[in-house]
Amino acid sequence: MTIDTSKRSFLGGAASLGVAAATLPLGRFAYAAGKPVEPMTLLTSNASFDPVRPEMGRLIAQACKSIGWDVTLAAEDYNMGINKVFKEKDFDMFIVRWTGRANRVDPETFTRMMFHSEGNYNKWGYNDASIDEMGDAQQREMNVEKRREIVKSMQSKLYDDVAASPIVHPSMTNAYREDRLGNVVPQLGEGIGSLWTDLSMTVKKGDGYVRNGQTSALKNLNPVSVTDSNEFKELRTIYDRLLQVGPNGELVPWAATSVNAVDSTTIDITLRDGMKFHDGNPVTIQDVMFTFEYYKKWKAPFFISSIEKFEDMSITGANSMRIKLSEPHAPLMINFFAQIFIIPQHIWKDIPEKAGVDDVLNFANEQPIGSGPFKFDYWDRGKELKVSAFEHHFSKPKCAGMIRITYGSHDAMAAAIEAGECDRTRYILKPTLVQDLNKINGIVGKGYASHGWYGFMFNHTRGPLQDRAFREAVDHLVPRDVIREVIMSGFATNGGSTIAPANEFWHEAAIKPRPNNVKTAKDILAKAGYSWDSSGALHYPG
Repeated sequence: MTIDTSKRSFLGGAASLGVAAATLPLGRFAYAAGKPVEPMTLLTSNASFDPVRPEMGRLIAQACKSIGWDVTLAAEDYNMGINKVFKEKDFDMFIVRWTGRANRVDPETFTRMMFHSEGNYNKWGYNDASIDEMGDAQQREMNVEKRREIVKSMQSKLYDDVAASPIVHPSMTNAYREDRLGNVVPQLGEGIGSLWTDLSMTVKKGDGYVRNGQTSALKNLNPVSVTDSNEFKELRTIYDRLLQVGPNGELVPWAATSVNAVDSTTIDITLRDGMKFHDGNPVTIQDVMFTFEYYKKWKAPFFISSIEKFEDMSITGANSMRIKLSEPHAPLMINFFAQIFIIPQHIWKDIPEKAGVDDVLNFANEQPIGSGPFKFDYWDRGKELKVSAFEHHFSKPKCAGMIRITYGSHDAMAAAIEAGECDRTRYILKPTLVQDLNKINGIVGKGYASHGWYGFMFNHTRGPLQDRAFREAVDHLVPRDVIREVIMSGFATNGGSTIAPANEFWHEAAIKPRPNNVKTAKDILAKAGYSWDSSGALHYPG
């Protein structure tokens, strides 16, 4: 039987604290009884990368003071902040935008990957046995309706436990020059920053190259170590994947002509004929086999939870192979085969030794060679990345190529769009700037439906953030209405569940955002045994 690649196939706590310290489950949450709740820091990216996050952060930090808790905002360089959270795990709370990349229409990212104790993205120490059990169960469940029920139960549990605080579900706000670009095709979740826009758009005048605006510099071009959306967007132009998520969310064949399920644990893959890498070498089924083995060997962070289930692999023909899984894996099609980048064996077999690094995950891959629709030209770190249309690709782009330009701020990027120096925003643009640009002749600025979210994540291993009651109180401090209408200019809906309402098939509609109410927050804390001194400072129970 052939795997169903239709949209429907994948669209389809602790006890309350008592007043007395003796009632506290110390193994779960220990504190200095009666002592002041310690000050903490709320980490965000700086305004040059995304001005929305520090604006949200200031409102939330200010609201925390209303309950007698001192929270300081720290706005840092985007890449430095990412390192603090995802590598060093050195943070109290941080505001993040989880982009609604096309593959994230599958619920795996916003449930198991983020909150399972061994989840790829779980760097905040959330640990709950029932979430682990449900997260593993939904992976194994191949009946889409039964899987949906498990996923909805996970959302309810995560909401009840305040595992994170989804603030708003934003639209993808972008702008482009319609007097320069034609045939701009948006994609579900990604708007005009998608691969389908890259492939379809034409350039009406000039050298045929599309100038894409971005506000963050690239860290590397390593497909094995990639976790960040900014790198994903560039790598998918240079490297091919076996499947792709189409403009409307459906799975479509790409480098593979077929991916067939023999049974729930057996997958047959047939590779497209005649593909070439950018250096002229043929793409073979051996390269695909090598790719899987290599990513598994080096524990590629984004892919390891899927590829570790590859129990056996074998070449079955000139262009075909078979994979045996250790157990059924429902997210495999969209989260793995539609994501993993095919790498050339003749280059990567000598990495990391040839590159002089001890771990392939530390390899920058500054001159990438793939088989994708665009071939690498040059990378001027911190400034530009240039790729050109690959003549031999089965889906040759309509433009001559693309130049990724890094701007110092959203304002600078918007000014470049207005001046005609930039053709398209590649990621997001501040909503107020989108509104302003849309008023200019020759420019289209709008928001596109997305299933991502802005939210703040708690470090569940630190201080009062270990306490469910405390997290619930803090969630009531988030001024979602103000953030939606003022900061997001209406390009958003209020957040409650970790799966957005736009992802209707998987979203648990019964979950409602917690209302912004300081009194409610204080009542929750008082009931949990917290108190306030004469100066209004918040103290632990006891």
